[in-house]
Amino acid sequence: MIFVRFNVLVIAIAYGAFGGTLAQADPPIAELLKLHTHEAEAYRIFRDRGRTLPLELETKPIFSWTNLVGEHTQYGHLYAWSYAGRPEVIGTMFSTRASSPRQRILIHEFHTLATRQLFPETPENSAFQWTPERGITLAALGDAPSVAESSSQRRQQMRKLARSFAAESRTRDGQTWGLRLLPRPLLEFEPSSEEVLEGALFAMVSSAGTDPEVLLMIEARHPPDGKTWAWHGAALRFSDKELTVKYNDQALWSSRDDDERRARINGDYTLIETGDKTYMCYRARIVDELPDANSPPDSTSK
Repeated sequence: MIFVRFNVLVIAIAYGAFGGTLAQADPPIAELLKLHTHEAEAYRIFRDRGRTLPLELETKPIFSWTNLVGEHTQYGHLYAWSYAGRPEVIGTMFSTRASSPRQRILIHEFHTLATRQLFPETPENSAFQWTPERGITLAALGDAPSVAESSSQRRQQMRKLARSFAAESRTRDGQTWGLRLLPRPLLEFEPSSEEVLEGALFAMVSSAGTDPEVLLMIEARHPPDGKTWAWHGAALRFSDKELTVKYNDQALWSSRDDDERRARINGDYTLIETGDKTYMCYRARIVDELPDANSPPDSTSK
């Protein structure tokens, strides 16, 4: 995601900037979680065009993050949609204060994790529709060890493989951020699949915030000959910035050199997407602001 993504949309709001009146406080995290989970639940995502194979949403977020944008903070929750135990979609529902008092901007961000095209049904009240045109490709990881026999050993192997990746992001004004790998995976999974034995999803973040900028998916998969398991992986965009990714100190890909890897920014950051729409981030809608942390409790509530 980004450090300055919607800086044109978020302007400082304070009550009583003069005279020492209490400034508006952000809503409680629990209320933001309810809002973001409701947004995630509004999506239905299918593996087939006929809408007979739905993905399952895990309503408990797999990660929570914050990011300071100007004088406001973005609050986000990361969700996964799975099929047969394998995550097929990763999505963030996040929000920040709007420029108009007592309003909140809701932003939705997705990347497909499926190896086939998916067919999402976006809520009708969203300003944009997510329509990925293909799946992702996981490539064999060179110099990777043989897949271990036990799950505990495989999980150690995946964490070591994730540390073999390095990435940096660059803003449009040339500011560069080195990305760091979060020490624990976002997800570890053993799907009921003949194609995938075990896998994990990792995140890389910048020092500007804790929201993921690059996602690493690592899986023990069957190679084309189908005779043995081998480690495969993919480094996926989750940011509007220019990104460069390395594996074992060798360039893997750079959006500065590959237009298909670049994020296309439209409408003053209201829509960000790759050409194939495997990644998309958009301002979905504006809602009434939630009660802030300074609001007195509702005396009628029980």
